[in-house]
This record gives sequence, C-alpha cells and structure tokens, in this order.
Amino acid sequence: MWVAIDPESKLVPCWYLGDRGASAGLAFVHDLRDRLTNRVQLTSDGHRVYLEAVETAFGSDVDYAMLVKIYGEPREKEATYRPAE
Repeated sequence: MWVAIDPESKLVPCWYLGDRGASAGLAFVHDLRDRLTNRVQLTSDGHRVYLEAVETAFGSDVDYAMLVKIYGEPREKEATYRPAE
C-alpha cells in the first residue's frame, strides 16, 4: 500500500494499493500530483522507484528529498557525537 500523509494535519490526500514496482509508483505519484494545487515539500523513503516517479510527475515544481534510515549498531570506524567535557 502506497500512502501520502500530511505530517501537520494527518490528512491522507491519496493512497494506492499495488506492488512496489515502477508502474505502481508512477500511478501513485501522478495521483498525488493531481490532488495538490500548490508547490509541495515531498519526502519519501529510500525506495528508488520514487526518483523517476517524482521527476516524471512534478518535474522541477517540487521540493523533494529521500529520508533513508539505517538501523543497527554504529561501526567502530565511524565517529560518534560526544558532548564537550
């Protein structure tokens, strides 16, 4: 299930029931575009189908970002934040 949610009002402007393929992604994002009247800020998960779908549907008339969450323990080589002593 593909769902668009407004984080402030919790309004669901559109949803789409389909697989995670490119054709379903295109259908969902085009439906979302048709329901919006103003330029929007759009954030998606890291599913690569969104890259082409958002570009095709909105062109440059959108502020778009992908939010990719990485779960697990930090690697030893990565620096971690520590407050100053």
